[in-house]
Amino acid sequence: MAYDKSHESASGASRSSGSTLRPQAIEALADGTRRELFELLCHGPQSVGRLAEAVPVSRPAVSQHLRVLKDAGLVEAHAEGTRHIYRVTESGVSGLRSYIENLWESALAGFASVVEKEASAMSTEQAMIKPVEKSITVQAPIELAFEIFTERLGQWWPLATHSIGGDVADARLEGHVGGRIYEVDSDGREADWGVVSVWEPPDRFAMEWKVDPNASAPTVIDVRFTEVETGTKVELEHSHWERLGSDASGTRDGYDTGWDVVLSGFASLAEQ
Repeated sequence: MAYDKSHESASGASRSSGSTLRPQAIEALADGTRRELFELLCHGPQSVGRLAEAVPVSRPAVSQHLRVLKDAGLVEAHAEGTRHIYRVTESGVSGLRSYIENLWESALAGFASVVEKEASAMSTEQAMIKPVEKSITVQAPIELAFEIFTERLGQWWPLATHSIGGDVADARLEGHVGGRIYEVDSDGREADWGVVSVWEPPDRFAMEWKVDPNASAPTVIDVRFTEVETGTKVELEHSHWERLGSDASGTRDGYDTGWDVVLSGFASLAEQ
């Protein structure tokens, strides 16, 4: 709705004091014909006859619509001979502008509140994602269990189903902080799985794990070895899922079942 202020000084809106919008003003503009008449008057004062020529309703109907707009404080009329000339009121236009501005402020504030709440809820949900925790006890000394898990990774890892490539021949772990964890296919091509971040043989090692090169960040795998009466207890914790953003929950659930398959291969070799 364009309001041409160039008509205010001579024949435009009257300069009524105040800009309070009457309650019935919005209701008055709810009708399409009245909105069209109001928009026409925003371009300058016009007679009833001229307005009736511009809208597809009868002249008496135009007069009725103008009376509603006048009662709402949006327009006013004055006589010029036998004609009635209508113009918008400055107070009506100012009040309408203030109403719309306040409405947008309220709507945007509500939108911002909803976005902040959803972002907070998402952040809280992600922060509450529990680590994948697995524990298995094997009948092997701690040094042997640690060696099999790290140095013989390719002998027990289910490469046919849990790898990046389709024809993987080996998986290797370099035993030092900063060492690579990677797979090697039958043609000698390598693909990284992660990087060793903690190396404390035979008790513990940890990895920054990023098998998917498109993942937003690595997760963390921490493996601890403890001597027990029956052999060695191996405890694996896979955490920091929140780093994956919206993919966190689904990826976490996949690894929760995947680690059961992987660790069964380790247990089988360690028990031999």
